[in-house]
Amino acid sequence: MYQKFLGTNNSQKSLKNLYMITITKITQETNKKTKLNSTETTRKVITAFLETLKQKLLQGESINFKGYFTIKRNSTKPKGNKNCDEHHKELEKFKQANKGKGITAYTKSSAFRNLVAKTRNCSKCKNKKQQLAKSAKLIDRISFKVSKDFWNINKPVAKKKK
Repeated sequence: MYQKFLGTNNSQKSLKNLYMITITKITQETNKKTKLNSTETTRKVITAFLETLKQKLLQGESINFKGYFTIKRNSTKPKGNKNCDEHHKELEKFKQANKGKGITAYTKSSAFRNLVAKTRNCSKCKNKKQQLAKSAKLIDRISFKVSKDFWNINKPVAKKKK
């Protein structure tokens, strides 16, 4: 749907106008709050800032503004085992032997803890995990999450120096 909207020239122009109006409004608001007094300078700064954000998202980096929001580019989930064949078989045997016993079978079992410790130290398992991480591909979606205090109107009180 979004690509269909971008497909025609008229819609691209209207989208660009919408984008420019938004930057214009942000520029005006920023000029009111700061002492720059130059809308052109503010517009250049905001545009450069947005372009940098865009580049970082295209590279797959996450952007975090503490106290405000986080933007992450989504990626596909890697499919396959996280462990080498030997340890995968051992884990499957343990799961089959303790099927239906619940989480207590795992938490109280020293055999399971030893098996997990072996997989952490196994070089084949480490290589397999790295290969899975590399196989995850970035997709054209982002997730935007606001921080916990984003919607609070109260401003933080400055700490007094002793």
